[in-house]
Amino acid sequence: MRSTRAATAARRVRGEESRLRLVDAAMELIGERGYRGTSVNDICRRAGVAKTALYWHFDHKEGLLAAVLDALAGRWIEELQKRAYRRALPHERLAELVDGWREILEQQPQLIRLPVFLQLEASDHSEAIQESLRALFERSEQAITQGLEDSLGRDTLPDAAAIARTVTSLLEAVVGRAGLARSQKERDALYDDLKRSVVLLVWSQLPDEIRGELIENAPSLVP
Repeated sequence: MRSTRAATAARRVRGEESRLRLVDAAMELIGERGYRGTSVNDICRRAGVAKTALYWHFDHKEGLLAAVLDALAGRWIEELQKRAYRRALPHERLAELVDGWREILEQQPQLIRLPVFLQLEASDHSEAIQESLRALFERSEQAITQGLEDSLGRDTLPDAAAIARTVTSLLEAVVGRAGLARSQKERDALYDDLKRSVVLLVWSQLPDEIRGELIENAPSLVP
């Protein structure tokens, strides 16, 4: 009896490992090639599992995509929330916030690239997948909103959510352009531009006290 339970537990562990490998492989490949350009064979080859495992866990390719979107949302939110903004001055916290976004995107660019590919292919997906994609962006924007509020104060920005929607689009653009940069200097310039753009977005909503602090301590960020 004990050996039977042990064998069952081992099969369960192996099954979960193969499921995670399939999700990771699909996330990487779709982030590189898009959904249409990624075949079931490609995913299984990258994951090192048989095709039957994919159909066992997810029924079909779109079922795997739904799992990928769920995992992607969790990882993106987790990475955003890991960053602590504990600097004393608002301009330092704001700069650190954008630096945190850069770190995430340089280490895991698929977190942004994959949703971009899926948006371009949206008409190919079922309503359920489109709804999952909408939910992914909504959760991402909520995390960015929280980051802005944590950096500048919860009541500082009257419409942080609108800024977060625009920031999401800027992050998508930066990831695309950074992939084409000829040098580290060009990539650094892109993220410096992003930082200035974020300040420009929040500037009109900032109270005079924080504006004055930015002008005095970080004139290069002032629009």
